[in-house]
Amino acid sequence: MQKMEKLMKIIKLNKNMKERIFVCIASYRDKQLERTVHSVIENAEHPELIDVWILNQLNFKEDKNCMISEVEKYPQISQSLIDYRESKWCCWARNYVYENFFKNQKFILQLDSHCRVSKNWDTELKNMWKWLNDKKAVISHYAMPFWDDEIFRNDYFIKFKVLKFFDNSPIPFLEGFTSWEFPEKPVKVAFIAWWFVFWPWKMIKEVPYDPYLYFYWEESVYAARLWTSWYNIYAPNKTLVWHYFEKSDNRPRHWNDNEGWSDLESLSVARCKSILWVEDIFDFEVLWALDKYWLWKERTLEEYERFSWIFFKEQIIKDYAKNGEVNENYKDYEK
Repeated sequence: MQKMEKLMKIIKLNKNMKERIFVCIASYRDKQLERTVHSVIENAEHPELIDVWILNQLNFKEDKNCMISEVEKYPQISQSLIDYRESKWCCWARNYVYENFFKNQKFILQLDSHCRVSKNWDTELKNMWKWLNDKKAVISHYAMPFWDDEIFRNDYFIKFKVLKFFDNSPIPFLEGFTSWEFPEKPVKVAFIAWWFVFWPWKMIKEVPYDPYLYFYWEESVYAARLWTSWYNIYAPNKTLVWHYFEKSDNRPRHWNDNEGWSDLESLSVARCKSILWVEDIFDFEVLWALDKYWLWKERTLEEYERFSWIFFKEQIIKDYAKNGEVNENYKDYEK
């Protein structure tokens, strides 16, 4: 009997090893970081299966309150520190985490460094992903807001709506679409929100994170790359994550700290125009390593535009997109 119980424990342990979640956090001079990480660990049903990796970009003289204290108490947490002047902002930082620290855990959760998560978030997300019965399912949406009072509302569901394009760019401006009713099941959406994404491990291998994008443009372009790789994006049907919005908005930003940020952004916009076939660009710096971060061929960009109701080159946004809807019959649709 004892041998059998021991064997069952070993089998259970091996099974659990396949259920690990890699949590990617790129933090830039953020005093909310430690509370975010504590929320992730303390609210997990199985914290022993959580691996948190942080790239912490700091001013070492001024940002003592932006580091994880007593990391040794949390074997699940690893923190890599770099000087903030070496940073090229969030896309570059997240790519750094995946390229250097990811060890093929079964799932990935990507969070901003100023978030909170719900109780048993790990089990809830795994169960939701498995219920979808879609090996290429990605779960993402704009997380619910919270402020300095740390009151966590649980009363509405957010999809994406698109009302306009950013000035002088092919990228749509995404907003949260709110509803007082939660859907019965996760809903297909056309975009992702980088402050909360949950996905299977193969995704970051098959659609690697582009470090040459800067900030605003990543969500739409990466969604297009995912979709053309046959990944399907779903908004969750319950509240699992909250995102902090600072009333005074005085948190340090890369563009305030670095004089060369506008050059990085200009290159990013040009790169997006090339990826989305908005403009033919023949600039070596813009096109650098783009073969690795291009669209895939399982589904076409034109099909993605029909699905999302947004046409990048023509700068057209259909009313459906303004209401947060997608087109499941995209194959039969004609513009």
